Order: sequence, then C-alpha cells, then structure tokens
Amino acid sequence: MAIPQDTQIYGNQPSVQTAKQVSTKDPSIRGFVYPLEKNPGNGYFSKSTGLKLVKSMVKSFIRTNRGERFMLPDYGADLQKYLMEPLDENTFMLLKDEISKSVRRYLGGLLSSNKLQVFETSTGNLLVKLFVQLRDLQSSNFNVEVRI
Repeated sequence: MAIPQDTQIYGNQPSVQTAKQVSTKDPSIRGFVYPLEKNPGNGYFSKSTGLKLVKSMVKSFIRTNRGERFMLPDYGADLQKYLMEPLDENTFMLLKDEISKSVRRYLGGLLSSNKLQVFETSTGNLLVKLFVQLRDLQSSNFNVEVRI
C-alpha cells in the first residue's frame, strides 16, 4: 500500500524485536463476561479472563443475530431465520453449516472448532455443543453448550 504524498509521519517505527516485546507483554485475554456480572469487591462490572471469558464470547456470538452488533453487520450466527423451520435433518445441517462458517469467520483467529453438534431437547429447544481448542494453547480443549 502506498503512502499518500500529503501524509505526515511522526515518530519512528519500532524495531521488530521491540514490537514482539510489547505484543507479548501480557498475552492473556481479558474482558467482560456475558451476561454482565456485578463485581462483589467494588460494585462495578467484573472482568474475566481465560476459559470463562472465551466460553462467554462463544455463547454470546452464537446467540447474536446478524445486524445486532453496531459496525459489524455480519457478526453473529444468525440463527433466528431458522425459528419457524421444521426440525428435520436438513435444518440441522443448515444450522451446523451456518454456525461453523460464522465461527470460522469471526472467532477463527482465537479458536479452532473440532466438532459441532445440534440437538433438539425434550422441551423443544435446540442445544448447540461446540467442541473447540484455543489456537494459542494446544492443551486447552473445551466445549461450549448453548441453548437456543
């Protein structure tokens, strides 16, 4: 990509070694858990790290419909369009395809999906089981269950 001639560049680009040191300073993932929880220590939102946060991110992603996220119109698994469809083999295949494509697109840099199962529960709900592995850690296999 060419830099336009009227662009002013201030400062210097960091060396490769410096950039690596800065980016690997604290590799843990931090954020808010969904649904939002109150921190008993100070009364504000509690932050989370590790598998609890990643599971929360995946659950929130699967439950999100496209168009709900501001500035990310294609974010989410968009399962609402299957709401009134018959629960047959074809619908289950479409659900699996929709979820796996969406997860690969938006969460593929964070995790890799090993297996995906979609079940109908006795109460008529859908249960999505996603078996995933964090890309950074080879030993961190876990599963996420989402009731829809």
